[in-house]
Amino acid sequence: MENIPFYIQYLHNQPVKIETHFNGELERRRPLTDVGGLVVAFQALPNSPLASTFVDELTLHYVVNGVETNYNSWDPIAALGTNGTVGSSPLIIKSKSGTGQGISSAVSGAPVGSNTGMVSGTFEETADTETTVSLLKYHHIADSLKDDKCVVEIVKIILAVTAGEFSGSSFKNLPFAFLEGSSGSGKSQMGFNIKANIGDRRRVHYLLFDPPGPTSQRIYRNFENISKLFSKCYVADEHMYSPEASSPSCGSLFKESLYMYGFIFELLSNRIQSPTVSIGPKTGKDVQELMTSKGIHQHRPVFILDECIAISDQSLKKVRFVRNCFRSLGLGLVMMGTDSRAAKLQPTTDNGSRSDVPRPWCHVFGEFPAVKLELTGLPSRLPRYLKSIILNSRPLFAQFVAEEIANKVSDFDELMKAAFIKLKSVKKIFGNLYGQLGQVRLFHNAHCQLTDLESQSTNLKNQSTPLIHSHFAQLDGKKTFILMNDGCIQDHSASWEPSSVFPELKNDILLYLLLMGGKGFSACYAGDGKQVPYAHFLMKAKSNPDYRSHILYFSNAAQDSNDGMFLESLLCSTVCLASHSNGVKGIGLKPFLLNLVYQLQIDKPDSEDVSILDLNRLDGITFTVPFLSPPNQKWPDFVQIPGLNFNWLSRARNSEGFLKQQRWN
Repeated sequence: MENIPFYIQYLHNQPVKIETHFNGELERRRPLTDVGGLVVAFQALPNSPLASTFVDELTLHYVVNGVETNYNSWDPIAALGTNGTVGSSPLIIKSKSGTGQGISSAVSGAPVGSNTGMVSGTFEETADTETTVSLLKYHHIADSLKDDKCVVEIVKIILAVTAGEFSGSSFKNLPFAFLEGSSGSGKSQMGFNIKANIGDRRRVHYLLFDPPGPTSQRIYRNFENISKLFSKCYVADEHMYSPEASSPSCGSLFKESLYMYGFIFELLSNRIQSPTVSIGPKTGKDVQELMTSKGIHQHRPVFILDECIAISDQSLKKVRFVRNCFRSLGLGLVMMGTDSRAAKLQPTTDNGSRSDVPRPWCHVFGEFPAVKLELTGLPSRLPRYLKSIILNSRPLFAQFVAEEIANKVSDFDELMKAAFIKLKSVKKIFGNLYGQLGQVRLFHNAHCQLTDLESQSTNLKNQSTPLIHSHFAQLDGKKTFILMNDGCIQDHSASWEPSSVFPELKNDILLYLLLMGGKGFSACYAGDGKQVPYAHFLMKAKSNPDYRSHILYFSNAAQDSNDGMFLESLLCSTVCLASHSNGVKGIGLKPFLLNLVYQLQIDKPDSEDVSILDLNRLDGITFTVPFLSPPNQKWPDFVQIPGLNFNWLSRARNSEGFLKQQRWN
């Protein structure tokens, strides 16, 4: 079957083109054959407005002359004919949950916004063997990491917050915890570590803020049903965080009749349930009385909410509402997500005046247990250099490399290529501006602070550190601190301004080895999965309207002033990237120069099409260009790969001479 492009529209958004034979990855995949696959492709798009919607709640329609055609998920692609193949007359995708489905009305004529129905779902999970094995693996690792210093520290805070008498009538704004880190740093595993450390001292419930989608990690499938039911309950309360509603404080929520309280009540009731449960609204007092009757009111339960990603204004209000529902009951709350803005945003209303003494509002934790070799499944006889590389990288990257070693990949360049392909399929860094800017920043000033301004784009303006969310940066400064309810870090007078920074080479070496190009793979790809020159990649990112709010700092990394030349930065980055194109053994001068010229192209030529006049004059030169480090960072001593030809690249200070240079030493 030929490749067919369809245009799909949701609400008033622009139609999006979905091709049946290509999904934007490095490799061509099995073509879409039915309507269900087309719907999933739309739902899985980066920044999709329906990313958190259950696939089974999405339907596809086509309207012509006022007549609507509905398609079943099992209908073949051929059933669509030419419908939706023109952007001006697209297919229409609808969300059942967007119309309030999931709540069955029990009282006719009830006022709009009142909670009068029941939400149905189940707490029971039905997972396949592989999914269950993934859960057992997380629990096994947690047993080994539960006594790590950073785990003990956060558990100490949680136990203190959930201990002692708690009264809704004399409400105190108890703090919550937020685990901050970019993808692969070990946040989800940390949730299981916390649960293992707490043991039987508290009831602990782990669930996802949004249910898992088709591309979610397998571990999340173990919590799919409870997360779906949880999601249905806060959707049923959406009048509390609608665009017109003001953000409710914890104190005002306690008196409300909410499905969120009904969910918590049902989960804590311990009643023997049928496979399906029906949840109605409850008040905070109802839940409090339940905890008292069960004798857990002085050692209250802990809830761990994973995947709390909030980007738009509306999703931020939703996160705030859910967060305050738990806090209003004195429950322990641990939230985690890759976007630090979700932790930063204060409630728009709070108990107390500005003259009050600031009190702890959020405990932010950005440190997680380091990789342990025995937990990777690798043999202890592994070469020392591989051990060192794995132990000095984030857990996700270490896992990818360990899996490829287990697959008998022995050549180091092939190992990096295989791990990169796997990483690229998991983290869609090339499909959005901030992933692209993250790639560029790896090649210069990688360990310098970047305080991001608010974006011009409506749906991204609250994402204050997008290089954390869309790439692999981390918070700059302290990794663990207390954020007060006045917006300041404890013992600081200025408001917290989050900024992002990439870890140093020695602390996350696979970040640089996997994402800065190597033999058989590049650091720059277009949205269609094709390799592109660095200069084209950079200029494409700079042409994005949102770039004006996230302008890259092109100055010399070794000096404070912003008078570095753009050309210097461009050459420094392309020299580094070209030196990687033949792997860790370095590259001959002629192929290096050809690749350098290719990387400097603004257009998108194939690398084979690049030529240099009279290049054959260099035939007698046997010089090898080494595999260069990012500018002004040195390869750590533990990187002793057999046959390597490593060296480091620097950008000289202006004070060292009129001409700033690139050099390797």
